[in-house]
Amino acid sequence: MRRLIPQSAWMLSLLLWTGSAFADADSKSAAKPDAKAVDTGRRADILRLLQLTQAGAMGEQAVQYLFATYKQSMPQIKDELWQELKKEISADELLQRLVPVYEKHFSASDIKELIRFYESPVGKKLTVTLPSVNQEALGIGQTWGSEIAVRVKRRLDAQNPAPAPKK
Repeated sequence: MRRLIPQSAWMLSLLLWTGSAFADADSKSAAKPDAKAVDTGRRADILRLLQLTQAGAMGEQAVQYLFATYKQSMPQIKDELWQELKKEISADELLQRLVPVYEKHFSASDIKELIRFYESPVGKKLTVTLPSVNQEALGIGQTWGSEIAVRVKRRLDAQNPAPAPKK
């Protein structure tokens, strides 16, 4: 299953700004958010922001992608198990776990300003277009990284030529 992580990296990169949606499957002691740590008004504002930014939908998309990848690599698993697992996973769980993160990094006024932004036409456009932008940027970044690797290797090879083969 470790081979699946790189295959799903592009989808999980969509969640970079919201945090990690997945924990180690064997971990029984996942950190639970302290619901009382954030006052209810601020919690409601943070949840509104997460709704506006489609954080839950992106989490659900990542889960769907991961499940499709797992199903393809494990065809022996019956579809009923996948359906049971899907029922156990809720985007709301992700959102509740994200509330303390946003509370930690953004003031109440920051959250209100972000809500105003994401309710604006350009904020709505950003929410709709950001997944495509991120996907394109990931491809550009991969190409750029490959080109850099080739340039670095050429320079290193020029500095340290390989010894001539022995005859």
